[in-house]
Amino acid sequence: MKKKIKVICDCDNTGSFPGRPMDDALAILYLLGNPEDIELLGITCNYGNGTSEESFISNTTLLNETGYTDVPVLRGFEVGENPVCESSEFIAKMADMYNGELVYLGIGSLGNLYGAYLIDNCIFDKIAQIVLMGGITQPLFIHGSKPLDELNFSVNALASSTVLSKGHNISVITGNNCLSVSELPKDEFLSNLCSSENPAGMYIAQKCGYRFKTKEIVYGADSSYVWDAVAAAYINHPEKYTDHPVPCKISKDLIAESGFLNPCERDEANNVINIPSARSRTELQELFYTSWLSLDMHTSDANFSCRGLYLDKLIQPCILIELSKEPCYGFLLMKKLIEDGYADESLDPTGFYRNLKRMEKDGYLTSESAGQGAKAKKIFSITDFGRQALLNWKDSLRRYGTHISRIVSGIEEMGK
Repeated sequence: MKKKIKVICDCDNTGSFPGRPMDDALAILYLLGNPEDIELLGITCNYGNGTSEESFISNTTLLNETGYTDVPVLRGFEVGENPVCESSEFIAKMADMYNGELVYLGIGSLGNLYGAYLIDNCIFDKIAQIVLMGGITQPLFIHGSKPLDELNFSVNALASSTVLSKGHNISVITGNNCLSVSELPKDEFLSNLCSSENPAGMYIAQKCGYRFKTKEIVYGADSSYVWDAVAAAYINHPEKYTDHPVPCKISKDLIAESGFLNPCERDEANNVINIPSARSRTELQELFYTSWLSLDMHTSDANFSCRGLYLDKLIQPCILIELSKEPCYGFLLMKKLIEDGYADESLDPTGFYRNLKRMEKDGYLTSESAGQGAKAKKIFSITDFGRQALLNWKDSLRRYGTHISRIVSGIEEMGK
């Protein structure tokens, strides 16, 4: 039997908070989607995208929603607090328990690993591999012309410079090296995930797809980057990367200023850091989707009726059809459904508005108030998820149409 890679994921996941990055969550879901290769020992929480407590909430929520509650989530320390904390103690304990086997995946700031070093100065001799996402080797520009400030290493320069200068067998996925392979186009992302028979696909699309709207607002882009997933994939598929051992003169000041790894001549270096580059965007992203859609969501909530599987919810695609034409408020939407033949006068207003509320909660509609006071009305609009769900309904209804015709024929044959 193949021996599993024992991994601790140290991250600043804030995927439960609107507008925050989604790549930490996608990296965790990648790890969980590879149970034959990877044993996720635990998730330690740090700050960067938000506070450590926000990371703890997001990670706990993610595991509860997907049913992986057996994976421990450890609290980290906040800015200015003692780095010897629950997370750093866990890392030190796992390094002792799995001496020479443990892989540390750091996709946030490195304070927890630094805290583990303060507990045990020999910890770097016990960790088999350190895989990190962060740092730069030159200025990083995303979405064409927008410069991006480095966050993971620079947010805690003391911790990062200590790990990077004293650690062994370090591989760093920098933004520079993974820029081209980590970009996920929105349409490709939604199409791959929303059309899957595995409910994990729709879950991930809902959970992480909000990020595309943020990128559209900030950068005018229809794509997002999954840097952290590129780092996670390196752990069990290093053959899809080309290694580049680079002598670096790690400096706390340069790390604090910009996360700069400071490549240099060998005789000037204080460590040699591997900076891998993925060989093929297509191969790597196929690996992402395969892993995400291999996720076994063992939870009772993993039932996504919006995929068009339930005929008792036929009002949903009808609502989506009308809203795909233009935004509309509730009463007028009911009227249009009747006028266009998608419903009749028996349409129950209470059930109709209950459907609108449910569809908005599930992410297929959005609403905003127009007017003030008692005259305020909710204007409903279709989302990207709603458009994808509508396409899924089309395929489902075509299949059901064939089945229904056969059932009707069977009933008619009984009367002959």
